Amino acid sequence: MNPANSPIEKLILILAWGLSSLIAVVVPAAFFFVSHQSLKSSLISQTELTVSAVNGIILSNPKMWRFEEVRLSELLERRAMDEVQQVVQITGLSGELIATNSIHLSPPVTEYAREIHDAGAVIGRVTVARSLRPLLQRTAIITAGSIICSALMFFFFRALPLRVVKKAFQTLRESEKKYRSLYEAMNEGMALHHIVLDDRGSIATITVVDINPSFKSMFHERLGIVGSNSFELFGETFREYVSEHLLILGMGETISFELELPGTGNFYNVQAFSPDQGLIATLLEDVTESRKSEQQIQKMAYFDTLTGLPNRALFLDRINQALALADRDEAGLAVLFIDLDRFKNINDTLGHSVGDLLLIEVAQRLGQHLRISDTLARLGGDEFVVVITKLGEQMNVTSIAQKLIDSIQTPFDIKGNELHVSASIGIALYPEDGVTAENLIKHADMAMYSSKESGRNAYSFFSPAMNQKAIMRMEKETGLRHALERGEFFIELQPIICAVTGTVAAAEALVRWQHPVHGRIPPNDFIFLAEETGLILPLGEWVLRTVCSTMKTWSDAGLPLIRFCVNVSSRQIEQQNFPEVVRSVLLETGANAAQLEIELTESCLVTNFDGSIPDIFGMRDWGVTIAIDDFGTGYSSLGYIKTLPIDHIKIDKSFVDEISTNFQDQAIVEAIIAMSQKLGIRNIAEGVETREQLEFLQKQGCGEIQGYYFHRPLSLEAFETLLREQVE
Repeated sequence: MNPANSPIEKLILILAWGLSSLIAVVVPAAFFFVSHQSLKSSLISQTELTVSAVNGIILSNPKMWRFEEVRLSELLERRAMDEVQQVVQITGLSGELIATNSIHLSPPVTEYAREIHDAGAVIGRVTVARSLRPLLQRTAIITAGSIICSALMFFFFRALPLRVVKKAFQTLRESEKKYRSLYEAMNEGMALHHIVLDDRGSIATITVVDINPSFKSMFHERLGIVGSNSFELFGETFREYVSEHLLILGMGETISFELELPGTGNFYNVQAFSPDQGLIATLLEDVTESRKSEQQIQKMAYFDTLTGLPNRALFLDRINQALALADRDEAGLAVLFIDLDRFKNINDTLGHSVGDLLLIEVAQRLGQHLRISDTLARLGGDEFVVVITKLGEQMNVTSIAQKLIDSIQTPFDIKGNELHVSASIGIALYPEDGVTAENLIKHADMAMYSSKESGRNAYSFFSPAMNQKAIMRMEKETGLRHALERGEFFIELQPIICAVTGTVAAAEALVRWQHPVHGRIPPNDFIFLAEETGLILPLGEWVLRTVCSTMKTWSDAGLPLIRFCVNVSSRQIEQQNFPEVVRSVLLETGANAAQLEIELTESCLVTNFDGSIPDIFGMRDWGVTIAIDDFGTGYSSLGYIKTLPIDHIKIDKSFVDEISTNFQDQAIVEAIIAMSQKLGIRNIAEGVETREQLEFLQKQGCGEIQGYYFHRPLSLEAFETLLREQVE
């Protein structure tokens, strides 16, 4: 045991000795006291019973009872307890023995006497005596046991607490050792200060009393740190914070602040607390590098990490400053929104690394044609925006916009790839097109989309009509999201006629939208919106389910089993497990799969050839037929036509329109029909509107005809009537 622990050892020894002694004395004493009281009670009881029996004899013979020695002796013998040795005696007034039982007791003896009365007068005494030797023997045994138990308890009470105390001190030493090891190994600098307060409660002196190695290294291993004045060592900032928050430190709170450590040129984050009265501990974390990182973070927050151009946040600040100056000087200002044309194709085909390098070079080229007072920023993706200040004539903006477009016309050489890029630019002017940054950017963005719709690689100025067009587009998009649940869509069917028999061979399903406010909206005005917003997925499934339900109803009614053609968007193929959707709809409606034909565009076929197209053609195993729509207008590939089991080719209307007079169209249509016949693929001509077109197609052997010459798209009711007339 450590000498420092001897008072605890003495205290434990005294407590153990006292408790053991108490047990050794109290237990036997208590046993003897209780047993003796029990013995005494028993003597009193026996005496009372004997007196009662003697009184009975006295009453029967008051004058001669003392001479009935034999009878009294017999009485006393009967009253004797077999299991307990006791002597019972009857004596007279003068102490003479009248009667007794024949029992001898070993000393020491305890007894109890009771007087005998006759007519209220004392005539004798009854005495009952017992030996104390058995009680003393049992008490001795109990005493021996108590001494043994107390001895055991003495060692137990002495050893166990000492063991616990030793373990506690050992744990404390280990904890101190770990703390010291941690204290010395920690990266943060740690210093302990001793403070002395004056009469006013202010710091009179503050001295460094302990430091860890990390703290020492902060001062480049300088000697004499321990024992030095803390205020001089840490500087004025430390003095101010500690003096001001002394009361808070005394309450056990922690304070944090940042200071520059004198003589080091480094900045540290300091946490100060009071571990004990008169002591203050300081934990110093080097934040010099984080200070530099903050500058880097600030740059990242305001500059695009890829191109180094200002990002959206900095651009908004710059444009607001430019607007304030333009308003003050009553000058003009222009915002140019620049978007690269078909940039997504480069990312998809050559990878994002090539796309990123292209954006860097585009930014450099654009910047070369701008003044220092102008701001070029990258908003994200392939979108750039420019603020042109101090405008003169409007032609100034036109000239700048054309220079920017021309600057990226020269091919780019990126990783050995020669890339040809164009850009579309939208222009918004201040104050004509807006007086806030938000409106100018929005209107320039609208003008940019107008440039793309006009053929790309051009610039457009914003006009109010664009805003109205954008509002209408937004209204249509909002209405489109609710049209399906409101039941505003309906189906029309356009008959496809057999060129030989003139009967209805098939029907193309066409979706229509009856808007509650704008009336009937053409498909060209909402199908592209449905594809952009993803609503084409639930809309396409609704069309498929409606067509299959109609097929089943008309089939059960005995109408001719014609084909029903359903157009499928490329997005449905890409984002849905389309074959599973078709299977589910066929099972739910009970429609005949052999009556269903899926129409795919050439672009969809080429784009998804290595993806889901094989699964689409797998539906032919169920009886579903596949047609290629608008053949000849997309990415035609005879390799795909040869490889895939296509059932129908639909000749696009653009080749049929002038087929009666245009030699080139005639040659193309003849070639398509001849090719499809050789490959065993049936063909359908779209857009037939005249007798001459029909006769030419019939002469070439075209299988089926579709167009206004026969029928415009019909409602379901009108088409059903047409089929019934055909049956009759």
